Amino acid sequence: MFLQIASKLVVGLIGLLLVTRLLGKKTLSEITPFDLIYTLVLGGILEESLYDDKINVLHFLFAVALWEIMIYLLETVVQKKDKVNNFIKGIPSVLIYEGELNLSEIKSNHIEMEQLRSMLRSQNCFSLRMVKYAVLEIGGSVSVMKESEGNEEFSYLLVDEKVIEMNTLQSIGKDKKWLTESLKEKGYPNLEDIVYAEWSPKQGLYVKTYQQSEKKQIKLEN
Repeated sequence: MFLQIASKLVVGLIGLLLVTRLLGKKTLSEITPFDLIYTLVLGGILEESLYDDKINVLHFLFAVALWEIMIYLLETVVQKKDKVNNFIKGIPSVLIYEGELNLSEIKSNHIEMEQLRSMLRSQNCFSLRMVKYAVLEIGGSVSVMKESEGNEEFSYLLVDEKVIEMNTLQSIGKDKKWLTESLKEKGYPNLEDIVYAEWSPKQGLYVKTYQQSEKKQIKLEN
Protein backbone atom coordinates (compact mmCIF):
# COMPACT_ATOMS: atom_id res chain seq x y z
CA MET A 1 0.00 0.00 0.00
CA PHE A 2 2.81 2.41 0.88
CA LEU A 3 4.42 1.74 -2.47
CA GLN A 4 1.14 2.49 -4.25
CA ILE A 5 0.72 5.80 -2.39
CA ALA A 6 4.32 6.75 -3.17
CA SER A 7 3.83 5.88 -6.84
CA LYS A 8 0.70 8.09 -7.02
CA LEU A 9 2.54 10.97 -5.40
CA VAL A 10 5.40 10.68 -7.88
CA VAL A 11 2.97 10.59 -10.83
CA GLY A 12 1.06 13.55 -9.35
CA LEU A 13 4.27 15.59 -8.96
CA ILE A 14 5.29 14.85 -12.54
CA GLY A 15 1.79 15.81 -13.71
CA LEU A 16 1.95 19.10 -11.80
CA LEU A 17 5.34 19.89 -13.32
CA LEU A 18 3.95 19.23 -16.80
CA VAL A 19 0.95 21.49 -16.16
CA THR A 20 3.35 24.22 -15.00
CA ARG A 21 5.33 23.85 -18.20
CA LEU A 22 2.17 23.98 -20.30
CA LEU A 23 1.09 27.22 -18.64
CA GLY A 24 4.42 28.83 -19.49
CA LYS A 25 6.53 31.25 -17.48
CA LYS A 26 3.80 33.33 -15.87
CA THR A 27 3.91 35.25 -12.63
CA LEU A 28 1.10 34.69 -10.13
CA SER A 29 -0.56 37.95 -11.20
CA GLU A 30 -0.63 36.76 -14.82
CA ILE A 31 -2.31 33.41 -14.08
CA THR A 32 -5.95 33.48 -15.16
CA PRO A 33 -8.80 31.83 -13.21
CA PHE A 34 -8.91 29.18 -15.93
CA ASP A 35 -5.20 28.42 -15.45
CA LEU A 36 -5.87 27.97 -11.76
CA ILE A 37 -8.60 25.43 -12.52
CA TYR A 38 -6.04 23.26 -14.31
CA THR A 39 -3.98 22.77 -11.17
CA LEU A 40 -6.97 22.57 -8.81
CA VAL A 41 -8.53 19.74 -10.82
CA LEU A 42 -5.22 17.91 -10.93
CA GLY A 43 -4.93 18.31 -7.17
CA GLY A 44 -8.47 16.97 -6.79
CA ILE A 45 -7.63 13.91 -8.89
CA LEU A 46 -4.59 13.24 -6.71
CA GLU A 47 -6.53 13.78 -3.47
CA GLU A 48 -9.37 11.44 -4.44
CA SER A 49 -7.15 8.63 -5.65
CA LEU A 50 -4.31 8.78 -3.13
CA TYR A 51 -5.93 6.69 -0.39
CA ASP A 52 -8.49 4.85 -2.53
CA ASP A 53 -7.32 1.26 -2.93
CA LYS A 54 -9.79 0.73 -5.78
CA ILE A 55 -7.85 3.22 -7.89
CA ASN A 56 -4.48 1.77 -8.78
CA VAL A 57 -1.46 3.58 -10.20
CA LEU A 58 -2.42 2.78 -13.80
CA HIS A 59 -5.89 4.28 -13.31
CA PHE A 60 -4.34 7.39 -11.79
CA LEU A 61 -1.74 7.60 -14.55
CA PHE A 62 -4.49 7.39 -17.17
CA ALA A 63 -6.49 10.19 -15.49
CA VAL A 64 -3.44 12.47 -15.23
CA ALA A 65 -2.35 11.74 -18.80
CA LEU A 66 -5.84 12.42 -20.15
CA TRP A 67 -6.03 15.69 -18.20
CA GLU A 68 -2.62 16.77 -19.54
CA ILE A 69 -3.67 16.00 -23.12
CA MET A 70 -6.92 17.98 -22.69
CA ILE A 71 -4.99 20.96 -21.32
CA TYR A 72 -2.47 20.79 -24.16
CA LEU A 73 -5.18 20.65 -26.84
CA LEU A 74 -7.17 23.46 -25.24
CA GLU A 75 -4.10 25.68 -24.84
CA THR A 76 -3.18 25.03 -28.48
CA VAL A 77 -6.65 26.08 -29.67
CA VAL A 78 -6.65 29.12 -27.37
CA GLN A 79 -3.31 30.33 -28.75
CA LYS A 80 -4.49 30.05 -32.34
CA LYS A 81 -8.08 31.29 -32.02
CA ASP A 82 -8.58 34.74 -30.50
CA LYS A 83 -12.34 34.29 -30.15
CA VAL A 84 -11.90 31.06 -28.20
CA ASN A 85 -9.24 32.72 -26.05
CA ASN A 86 -11.55 35.66 -25.29
CA PHE A 87 -14.42 33.33 -24.39
CA ILE A 88 -12.43 31.00 -22.14
CA LYS A 89 -9.88 33.29 -20.51
CA GLY A 90 -11.61 36.62 -20.93
CA ILE A 91 -10.25 40.00 -21.98
CA PRO A 92 -8.98 43.00 -20.00
CA SER A 93 -11.69 45.41 -18.83
CA VAL A 94 -11.28 49.19 -18.94
CA LEU A 95 -12.61 50.44 -15.61
CA ILE A 96 -11.58 54.08 -16.01
CA TYR A 97 -11.14 55.75 -19.40
CA GLU A 98 -9.84 59.29 -19.77
CA GLY A 99 -10.67 60.00 -16.13
CA GLU A 100 -14.28 58.76 -16.35
CA LEU A 101 -15.71 55.66 -14.71
CA ASN A 102 -16.66 52.94 -17.19
CA LEU A 103 -19.69 51.89 -15.17
CA SER A 104 -20.83 49.09 -17.47
CA GLU A 105 -17.48 47.26 -17.11
CA ILE A 106 -17.35 47.94 -13.37
CA LYS A 107 -20.79 46.40 -12.94
CA SER A 108 -20.14 43.44 -15.25
CA ASN A 109 -17.07 42.54 -13.16
CA HIS A 110 -19.09 42.92 -9.92
CA ILE A 111 -16.75 45.55 -8.50
CA GLU A 112 -17.94 47.86 -5.73
CA MET A 113 -16.56 51.37 -5.43
CA GLU A 114 -14.56 50.60 -2.29
CA GLN A 115 -13.10 47.55 -4.03
CA LEU A 116 -12.10 49.78 -6.95
CA ARG A 117 -10.43 52.19 -4.53
CA SER A 118 -8.58 49.28 -2.92
CA MET A 119 -7.31 48.15 -6.33
CA LEU A 120 -6.10 51.66 -7.09
CA ARG A 121 -4.38 51.96 -3.71
CA SER A 122 -2.47 48.76 -4.50
CA GLN A 123 -0.96 50.77 -7.37
CA ASN A 124 -0.08 53.68 -5.05
CA CYS A 125 -2.99 55.74 -6.28
CA PHE A 126 -5.01 57.08 -3.35
CA SER A 127 -7.52 59.20 -5.22
CA LEU A 128 -9.70 58.62 -8.26
CA ARG A 129 -8.92 62.20 -9.20
CA MET A 130 -5.40 61.14 -10.18
CA VAL A 131 -6.42 58.27 -12.49
CA LYS A 132 -6.52 58.70 -16.25
CA TYR A 133 -6.82 55.02 -17.20
CA ALA A 134 -7.38 51.86 -15.14
CA VAL A 135 -7.50 48.41 -16.71
CA LEU A 136 -8.54 45.20 -14.96
CA GLU A 137 -6.28 42.50 -16.37
CA ILE A 138 -7.53 38.96 -16.98
CA GLY A 139 -5.46 37.72 -14.02
CA GLY A 140 -7.26 40.11 -11.66
CA SER A 141 -4.53 42.74 -11.28
CA VAL A 142 -5.09 46.40 -12.15
CA SER A 143 -2.92 48.54 -14.40
CA VAL A 144 -3.13 52.29 -13.79
CA MET A 145 -2.00 55.36 -15.72
CA LYS A 146 -2.12 58.50 -13.61
CA GLU A 147 -3.04 62.00 -14.71
CA SER A 148 0.15 63.25 -13.07
CA GLU A 149 2.59 62.16 -10.40
CA GLY A 150 2.28 65.25 -8.21
CA ASN A 151 -0.30 66.68 -5.80
CA GLU A 152 -1.44 63.25 -4.66
CA GLU A 153 -3.01 62.82 -1.23
CA PHE A 154 -5.26 60.38 0.59
CA SER A 155 -8.98 60.68 -0.13
CA TYR A 156 -12.16 59.53 1.61
CA LEU A 157 -15.13 57.89 -0.08
CA LEU A 158 -18.25 59.85 0.98
CA VAL A 159 -20.87 58.73 -1.56
CA ASP A 160 -20.94 55.17 -2.89
CA GLU A 161 -23.62 54.73 -5.56
CA LYS A 162 -26.19 57.17 -4.09
CA VAL A 163 -25.45 56.10 -0.50
CA ILE A 164 -23.73 58.44 1.96
CA GLU A 165 -20.93 56.77 3.92
CA MET A 166 -21.87 58.15 7.34
CA ASN A 167 -19.03 56.47 9.27
CA THR A 168 -16.44 57.94 6.92
CA LEU A 169 -18.16 61.32 7.06
CA GLN A 170 -18.03 61.33 10.85
CA SER A 171 -14.39 60.20 10.85
CA ILE A 172 -13.38 63.42 9.05
CA GLY A 173 -15.47 65.57 11.38
CA LYS A 174 -18.25 66.36 8.89
CA ASP A 175 -21.99 65.72 8.82
CA LYS A 176 -24.70 65.02 6.24
CA LYS A 177 -25.74 68.67 6.08
CA TRP A 178 -22.20 69.75 5.20
CA LEU A 179 -22.00 67.13 2.48
CA THR A 180 -25.33 67.94 0.83
CA GLU A 181 -24.59 71.67 0.87
CA SER A 182 -21.09 71.11 -0.52
CA LEU A 183 -22.49 68.95 -3.31
CA LYS A 184 -25.07 71.61 -4.17
CA GLU A 185 -22.34 74.25 -4.36
CA LYS A 186 -20.52 72.09 -6.91
CA GLY A 187 -23.68 71.66 -8.97
CA TYR A 188 -24.90 68.29 -7.68
CA PRO A 189 -28.15 68.91 -5.80
CA ASN A 190 -29.55 65.40 -6.28
CA LEU A 191 -27.85 62.54 -4.44
CA GLU A 192 -29.57 60.02 -6.75
CA ASP A 193 -27.39 61.27 -9.64
CA ILE A 194 -24.09 60.56 -7.89
CA VAL A 195 -22.27 57.26 -8.38
CA TYR A 196 -19.08 58.34 -6.62
CA ALA A 197 -17.90 61.22 -4.46
CA GLU A 198 -14.62 61.48 -2.59
CA TRP A 199 -13.09 64.22 -0.47
CA SER A 200 -9.54 65.18 0.45
CA PRO A 201 -8.40 68.04 2.72
CA LYS A 202 -6.49 69.93 0.02
CA GLN A 203 -8.46 69.08 -3.11
CA GLY A 204 -11.98 69.04 -1.64
CA LEU A 205 -14.81 67.10 -3.29
CA TYR A 206 -14.42 65.06 -6.45
CA VAL A 207 -17.70 63.80 -7.92
CA LYS A 208 -18.72 61.37 -10.67
CA THR A 209 -22.34 61.07 -11.80
CA TYR A 210 -24.16 58.18 -13.44
CA GLN A 211 -24.59 60.30 -16.57
CA GLN A 212 -20.83 60.81 -16.88
CA SER A 213 -20.00 57.18 -16.14
CA GLU A 214 -22.58 55.58 -18.41
CA LYS A 215 -21.11 57.36 -21.42
CA LYS A 216 -18.08 55.08 -21.24
CA GLN A 217 -18.62 51.71 -22.91
CA ILE A 218 -15.02 50.82 -23.64
CA LYS A 219 -13.84 47.25 -24.20
CA LEU A 220 -10.44 45.87 -25.11
CA GLU A 221 -10.19 43.22 -27.80
CA ASN A 222 -7.24 40.90 -28.24
